[in-house]
Amino acid sequence: MVNNAERADHAIVLGLALENGKPTDDLMARLNTAQAYLENYPEAQLILTGGNADGSGRSEAAVMRDILAERGVSDDRMLLEDQSKSTKDNFKNTAQIIDPGKPVVLISSDYHMDRAVQAAKSAGFSDILRLPAPSSLFSYGSNVMSEVVLELNELTLRQ
Repeated sequence: MVNNAERADHAIVLGLALENGKPTDDLMARLNTAQAYLENYPEAQLILTGGNADGSGRSEAAVMRDILAERGVSDDRMLLEDQSKSTKDNFKNTAQIIDPGKPVVLISSDYHMDRAVQAAKSAGFSDILRLPAPSSLFSYGSNVMSEVVLELNELTLRQ
C-alpha cells in the first residue's frame, strides 16, 4: 500500500462504524496512525469525520476526538465533521471546512484507501497524500472483498 504522506496543514481521518459505542480495531488503527502523524508534524490539524451515531448517540467523529483527547491531543488540533453518513459525504462536507485545492493527508484503512481517494477526488480534492492505517490480515482479506463489491456497485450506478 502506498504511503506518500508528507507535511500538509490537514489530515482527514475517515470514521468507521462503531460497535456498541466503541471503536473497532480498524478505527483504532486509524487513530494510531493519525496520532503518529501529528507527532511528526506538530503544526498539522486533524479533521475527524463520521456522523453515524449508534445507540449511544455519539458520532464516529466525537468518539475519535474523545480517544485522541484522552491521549493528550489538544482540541485545537482536531476539527470535527460529524454530519456525514458515507465516505462521499465525508469529503463533500470536509471541502466546506478546508480548501480542497491544498495538499491533504488522507488517513483510512489500507483496504479502503483506493475507494477513499476516488471519493476525495470526486469532491474536488486535488492533492491527496495517502497514509494508510494497517489492518489485520483477517480484516484486510474480508474488507477487500467488500470494497470490490462496493466499487462494482458504484461503477454500475455511474453507467
